[in-house]
Amino acid sequence: MTRTPVVTIRDYRPGSDLDRLVALVRELQAHEAGLYDRMRPPGDMGAWYANHIEQECRDHGGRLLVAELDGDLVGYASILTRIDEDAIDEVAHSYAQVGDLAVSRAARGKGIGRQLLEACQAEARRHGAPSLRITVLAGNARALDIYHNFGFRDLFINLEKPL
Repeated sequence: MTRTPVVTIRDYRPGSDLDRLVALVRELQAHEAGLYDRMRPPGDMGAWYANHIEQECRDHGGRLLVAELDGDLVGYASILTRIDEDAIDEVAHSYAQVGDLAVSRAARGKGIGRQLLEACQAEARRHGAPSLRITVLAGNARALDIYHNFGFRDLFINLEKPL
């Protein structure tokens, strides 16, 4: 009989989760460097980045969540529940934002990213956010497909022309 893997979504623990979180951040950097040539080298990413995510969460009513698969930390996501937008040409509004979202290469295809998205969405709803946003690199077709299937729709499209 095949055993179903157990996935747990929980809050990040700065002490015990730091090294594995940094490894996931570096893996995400390496992946995104293939899509965007301005990413910092993976080796430059460290505890400072985890601290930055934690500070963003404190500043915007958020949480840093991790995914464990059979006790191994295999993914993470940050959810910021209170982003206030007051652009001069728009009506003031607020929304929730999924910051980073990453699942280790070895754990992809098991629905872990979807579970992290569901946890972020639940947190945004719990805080009364009227909408949820996420940003993805245009060349990240797999993530874009996952986000569209989750219900996200294109909102802004940034274009760039090299000179």
